[in-house]
Amino acid sequence: MKIEKLVNVAEITKDSLKQGNSVFTFGVGGNAATATHFAGELAGKYEQYEDPLAVYCLNDNISVLTAITNDFGWDVVFSRQIEGLCKPGDILIAFSISGRAQYMYNAFQSAYKKGVTTILLNGGTDIRDLEQYCDYLVPADNLGENTPRVQELQLRWVHDLSEIVKGGLVCTDHS
Repeated sequence: MKIEKLVNVAEITKDSLKQGNSVFTFGVGGNAATATHFAGELAGKYEQYEDPLAVYCLNDNISVLTAITNDFGWDVVFSRQIEGLCKPGDILIAFSISGRAQYMYNAFQSAYKKGVTTILLNGGTDIRDLEQYCDYLVPADNLGENTPRVQELQLRWVHDLSEIVKGGLVCTDHS
């Protein structure tokens, strides 16, 4: 993965937030934890006091997740939330190993239709049908679908993204 891709994603995210838009993130399994961690870094304090940012993790509300999966099925667990919450100009950042699950495809399709910028931090480059709805792909080059190694790298990316995004949004007035 070339660092330029990650820096580009960070700058796009920072610019969108400065314009009053929101960031939505999600993942499943270990990637859900990474998505939650990323939301926490942006909403909370990264290294020093910074203003909180409008960031939401779609895999964090267990009541919403279980209601949607019970009523409609797992394949739409994120796309239903995107349809209800996202607006044009928002950012969707997903963490995945393969990027080929049906829920991922549905989420990106819904976001794309709403004018949301879609970003996938992924284990590889073979995302098949999702490619048409993915604005920015950041693959873990040379790691393929080696889940532990990809997740370790994605955690590093969370900190790199947070540093760039929050670095340009530091609050100077703490009163």
